[in-house]
Amino acid sequence: MIMPFLFNIRDKVRPLNQLTDEQLMQRVAAKDDDRAFDELYHRHARRVMGFFYRQMNRDEERASDLMQDTLMRVWTARQRWNVDTEFLPWLFTIAFNICKNEYRHNGYKADYEQHVLHTQDEDCADDAELEIDAKFFDKALQSVLDSMPPEMRTLFSLRFEEELSVPQISVVMGIPQGTVKSRIHSLTRTLKEKLKEYGNI
Repeated sequence: MIMPFLFNIRDKVRPLNQLTDEQLMQRVAAKDDDRAFDELYHRHARRVMGFFYRQMNRDEERASDLMQDTLMRVWTARQRWNVDTEFLPWLFTIAFNICKNEYRHNGYKADYEQHVLHTQDEDCADDAELEIDAKFFDKALQSVLDSMPPEMRTLFSLRFEEELSVPQISVVMGIPQGTVKSRIHSLTRTLKEKLKEYGNI
């Protein structure tokens, strides 16, 4: 019979890339383990960067800055980590709050509105040349998303690109699960209506 403490020892010697996010975060929180933090950074930096890239109107430099800010906040908040917390929703809650602050304080909402007007003008000129294939579908999808309020674009990213569950999105956005479901339903209905000519894709 293997004694329980041997399982703990085995956990400690396992390679970091075999540990879950939560196990890594426990090491970061309990021991200021910078190697465990580096593994978390390696796993999630590109993903967080992509999230901000989409939310910040494809501003790569700003997205990179906000990604760094998000991961640094994970480190500075390590002592407040709760072992019962799922890491990914916690990470995206930090990213979502940073995103909201950007819209509120740095004029991205105005930039976003100007971008929408510009994009809509371009799309009108391109409509006659559209062909039904994946490339043009992606362009049309992006145009529709750009015309939506920022919170709906965020919802699309979290659900369909980051593939978070409804309970996880509820945690990230700080809204009830029923509201998340209702907004997803509204979002998908709008997308189906706006993109109905691409129904075969």
